[in-house]
Amino acid sequence: MVRMMSDQRGAVPKWLPYLDLACVTIASGLWVAVPGVNAWPLVLAFAPWAIRLVLTRQFTRRTQFDLLLILFVVTAGASVWASYDRLVAWHRFWLIVGGVLFFYALVNAEPIGEVRSWLLAAVGAGMAIYFLATHDWEAYGARIEALGRLGRTLQVPLPALPVQGFHPNMAGGVMAMMVPFAGLVTLQAWGRGGRGDQSMERGRLLRLAAGLGLLALTLFGLVMTGSRGAWMATAGALCALGLWVVAGWLGRWAGARQAWVFAGLLALGLVALLGVGFIWPRAGVAALGALLGGSTLPGRFDLLRNTVTLVRDYPFVGAGMGGFHMLYSTYALLIHVVYTAHSHTFFLDLAVEQGILAVVVLAGMWLVFSWSVWQEMSRSEARRGSRTLGAAALSLIVILLHGLVDNVLYSSAVLFLFMPLAFAGSLPRGLEGRTRPRTFLALASSVILLLAMAFVWRDLLFSRVASNLGVIHQSQAELGVYSWPEWPIQDEVRRQVNLEQPVAEFEQALALDPRNATANRRLGMIELSLGDYKAALGHLEEAYASEPWSHTTRQLLGEAYLANGRLEEGWALWDGLSNAQQQLDHRAWWYQYIGETERAEWMRQAARGQP
Repeated sequence: MVRMMSDQRGAVPKWLPYLDLACVTIASGLWVAVPGVNAWPLVLAFAPWAIRLVLTRQFTRRTQFDLLLILFVVTAGASVWASYDRLVAWHRFWLIVGGVLFFYALVNAEPIGEVRSWLLAAVGAGMAIYFLATHDWEAYGARIEALGRLGRTLQVPLPALPVQGFHPNMAGGVMAMMVPFAGLVTLQAWGRGGRGDQSMERGRLLRLAAGLGLLALTLFGLVMTGSRGAWMATAGALCALGLWVVAGWLGRWAGARQAWVFAGLLALGLVALLGVGFIWPRAGVAALGALLGGSTLPGRFDLLRNTVTLVRDYPFVGAGMGGFHMLYSTYALLIHVVYTAHSHTFFLDLAVEQGILAVVVLAGMWLVFSWSVWQEMSRSEARRGSRTLGAAALSLIVILLHGLVDNVLYSSAVLFLFMPLAFAGSLPRGLEGRTRPRTFLALASSVILLLAMAFVWRDLLFSRVASNLGVIHQSQAELGVYSWPEWPIQDEVRRQVNLEQPVAEFEQALALDPRNATANRRLGMIELSLGDYKAALGHLEEAYASEPWSHTTRQLLGEAYLANGRLEEGWALWDGLSNAQQQLDHRAWWYQYIGETERAEWMRQAARGQP
């Protein structure tokens, strides 16, 4: 995607980084505001690149993340192909491209120094102002009533703005990412010299006041969102900062010694947490309940388990960006309307919609960044430049922790997904030159390892590829036309559309590996809809033998037993299954709809738990 020239550098005008950031911001705003296939903002985003080419003989600075970023964009493009709604997928694709361009704009803005941190701190404060001004406290309230009352009080003097507000979790996630930079600019202003000159002292105090103002506003906005996941992520980053300070005291502020003491303290802390969770598992559950809300915790576990079923179905090429809501309802929860927009876990959503390879590539970028941070923090030279990289590392910690409990960075906020990585570009030239080859070496080693595994487990691999293609073509054929209430239920779609291609691919997958759970489950699902109950039972029994933990497979097998008149076995499987979304009652409705009255009654009795 990005053409790189040699690393020769000419003089870069001081205004060019600002132009680059402005153009990327406007282009990304257009991609956010205008859904669909909109490649034309690239002209605006790449205009500074053309200027840089003329002035410096290169489009953009090279980084150690270039190849990984290209691979990530490739997986996003494959996800567009796989999507059942390509208009939505293209919208997400261009947001990802905007995130990559924002990364390069920040890298190219290294010459402006501390201004980058000030701009990101301003983003956090700006998000706080926007959220406080646009959030409808009357309509949506707040999880904590005291915050709701305060929000309504603050909103009274404000006019109603004709703009759409951000979800509190999304706004809180962005603010949490920017808190380390607001803290950094405040720290830099506090420690700056110049007290002997009155004008310089006034400038320092003004910068300090501005930094404190940005930090206070961002933290206040973060608190007002009521986003417990964002609070947890921010607290985790602060704990990491505290460990670093303690490591400095213990290591006498020597670079390598402090880094190793920090690693030891972090390892001890993680081991202590795991030990507490192992010895007192109820304490861990109670802590999660306090964080996520005790009433939602069981539903979160079910959501994660069901999402893992989707991850198994789409391992190589994702199911399509922006399509999680109906994929989850149709193929995991087995209901006919939207239940949730995402899995509340960034990593699982990325795996479902963009494939496991996208997760691996993103993790690779984070590992490269972490290694760069480790090398920089282990140096014994002056630490002023290290503070900026440290703030970026804290921002990445926020991203990682928040991603465990919510999905903020796979929507409009994906523009900031690569933001912390850009600060690894500020490493010394020699260090950067040594780290870049390691990226290519790691990628080459990974490719060789994958090829070896593909040769050894050839049939298993090709079976998973065939089933992955099958589920893509099934979701495209079914969800590409399905909408409720025009269609009463997805089973009716399966009776009307042509599913020959996905069925053939599932059969090909089973010819290579008869225990392929995805192929068996999806074939059984189709056969139940078409009334081929005996064939469905055989496929679903094989699927259940491979994935007995899957509630989706358990419900489908229970239905197959009931449809074949094996009532006790069907009732036993349906006993204990959640019916919170009336998914079991919907099956009775379907059989009544197609005139299978006796089978409908069997389903009703099993749904009520009355054998």
